[in-house]
Amino acid sequence: MRAFDFAILMLCCLCWAGNFVVSSWAVGANPVPPFMLAFIRASIVLVFMFPFLFMKWPKAWWRLAIVCACVGPIHLAFLYTGLQTAPASGSSIVSQMLIPLATILSVIFLREKIGWVRGLGIIGAFLGTIIMIYEPSALSFDIGLIYILCAYFSLAIGSVMMKTVGDVDWRQYVIWVAVMVFFFMGIASALFEEGHAEIWQASKFPLLIAAGYAAIMVSIVAHGQYFKMIAKYDVSVVVPLTLMVPVFACILAVLFRGETIFLRYYVGAALILPCVFIIAKRGKIAPVQED
Repeated sequence: MRAFDFAILMLCCLCWAGNFVVSSWAVGANPVPPFMLAFIRASIVLVFMFPFLFMKWPKAWWRLAIVCACVGPIHLAFLYTGLQTAPASGSSIVSQMLIPLATILSVIFLREKIGWVRGLGIIGAFLGTIIMIYEPSALSFDIGLIYILCAYFSLAIGSVMMKTVGDVDWRQYVIWVAVMVFFFMGIASALFEEGHAEIWQASKFPLLIAAGYAAIMVSIVAHGQYFKMIAKYDVSVVVPLTLMVPVFACILAVLFRGETIFLRYYVGAALILPCVFIIAKRGKIAPVQED
């Protein structure tokens, strides 16, 4: 992977990590329903990205639709349903299943070659992440964890299918994910959540802060560049590099939230950092598959 592209992907990881901190600050102590938050986030994205709604669709438009559904409403529906009961620590661990799931799917369906060196790098970074975020009893059985796993399986499918869509501008992915999230999360919020007017009146400021950051820094900046990297490089290169997210999240939480830093953070980061370098160093640019 080129140094500039690696830096861009690390910026994406920093944006995703910042979302944990901003969301924790903004909605942690406020009654903000998750579907309503996703709906407002998508609304903000649509305001900024509306002109790109009318870009020409690719020939494999149905594949683009499946990708946007998998990384948008299907992923969020499973994720938010799971988070209603699943513990945060256990959810963080299960979310890392995105890496092996996406890697396995890319080998089976895209015929990507991993190699033993990059394979060891992926395993090492994965283990480092588990060490960093593991807490005793975090994985005691909860049906919510099954939903979390389904959420990241959906995201893995979307990431792999992205390689089969063809030459699509990243802004098309961003705008159509937002359209689907706007529609489906709006319906879900209307059906399953109550007191929207009261919540807006009481928590307008933190709600807009959380939704605004997620819309601009996550949906437009981070997801947009992530889509570009998926088109440019092997899925088995790009997805494992997102293991830097928990490293950045821990650093930001300590700096801005005053959270305690544990020994496992150091141990996990010591494993993740060199392994991420190995993954990026061994990754080659992948040809875009045309329909």
